[in-house]
Amino acid sequence: MRCEVPMWYEVPKFRALAGSLRIRGDKSISHRAVMLSALCQGKTKIYNLSSSDDVKRTCDIVQSLGVGLNSSGGFVEISGKGIYLNPPEKILYAGNSGTTARIFSTILSAQKFPSVLDGDESLRRRPMLRVVEPLRKLGAKIWGREGGNRLPLVFEGIGGFSKGGEFDMEISSAQVKTALLLANLWSSEPVKVREKIKSRDHTERMLPYFSIEVVRQPDGFIFCKGKPKTPELLKIPGDISSASFIIASAILGKGSEVEISDVLLNPTRTGFISAVKSMGADVRVEVVGEEVGEHFGFCLARYCGTLKNNEFSGEWIPLIIDEIPILSICAIFSEGVFSVRDAKELRVKETDRIYAICSNLRNLGIDVQEYEDGFSFEGLGESAYRVFTKDYYINTFYDHRIAMSFFVFGMLIPGRLFLDDVNCISVSYPEFFDDIKSLGKT
Repeated sequence: MRCEVPMWYEVPKFRALAGSLRIRGDKSISHRAVMLSALCQGKTKIYNLSSSDDVKRTCDIVQSLGVGLNSSGGFVEISGKGIYLNPPEKILYAGNSGTTARIFSTILSAQKFPSVLDGDESLRRRPMLRVVEPLRKLGAKIWGREGGNRLPLVFEGIGGFSKGGEFDMEISSAQVKTALLLANLWSSEPVKVREKIKSRDHTERMLPYFSIEVVRQPDGFIFCKGKPKTPELLKIPGDISSASFIIASAILGKGSEVEISDVLLNPTRTGFISAVKSMGADVRVEVVGEEVGEHFGFCLARYCGTLKNNEFSGEWIPLIIDEIPILSICAIFSEGVFSVRDAKELRVKETDRIYAICSNLRNLGIDVQEYEDGFSFEGLGESAYRVFTKDYYINTFYDHRIAMSFFVFGMLIPGRLFLDDVNCISVSYPEFFDDIKSLGKT
């Protein structure tokens, strides 16, 4: 349990953002690029790798498993070991990164040595059975707290999976999907996955660049064939989830206009842009190229007046799951009822994000209805720029997306807003403060 006395950070005021920006590499793609490069024989150069704490944890783990990693001249060079790595000399630490923990559960299960994987206090609370149970069905031997649902996890290391299998995914999870697809690297029989609701598809797009075939069956199951070979060079597009905080600042800040270049435009990741456009925001995107199977391009966002709130549920949710906190901030400055449903997954993110959003909105004096799978409230529209005149204290729950979302809110209101923690922002977007400052107009 964290017990630090909060060092309250006062959010600076910026009436608008203006200018152009490039954002560091996408976090989700960076994780996969590092892991797959580590499983190749030979060297891979990765340009514009994410500088986030989460990706650093992935890099630390591959190094602990004998993989060479050097940073130089704007790229990271990874010297892979092949699909069988070296035994670690210590417990492997995933920090706050659920992606690291869940995908490495496959890699560590298939090695020829035992290992232990742990994380920080937040990650220790997040559910792991969603990946542990299917891996056990493939023959993996994994132990952990609550029957394997909580870190730390212990892996016996079985050297390969004794059988294949077909898995219908009840929960939309790109992490679990990736973990099961990668199991094919150590299995003589196909490990197949089928989704009810489509999740992020970075893994399927990246695997062919590592000479791995992705097989798509007519019945919806997918699996992969082959062993990874280095593509020698990868370039990672800018992180679109990080860009959402800049986009939100631009569409809410009167007189703002920001262009973000070389940013990821994967359709499974641009849900936030679609959501705010459905509310009337002026956001334009254009695809200009492709890297590692991913479309990238530029995004132009600017203020165009008060937005209209919508209800977001069903198939919307996997497309905006990480951006719901900042979408909620946009809703405060919009007219009408804003509603999020079918988003119970938010309860098991870095914190319980439904509770984190609702409790902080109540601290602002907003009447919010909280549900098991979401929440709803009436936006204040134009008056939101005037009525918040007091001092407000926000509990970030040490969650990077909660912190950045209420930072954006604090920039725009007349009153002072304080955050109890901003160090957590480096989990995903260490450049956040510098990027905001470079664009900010006081």
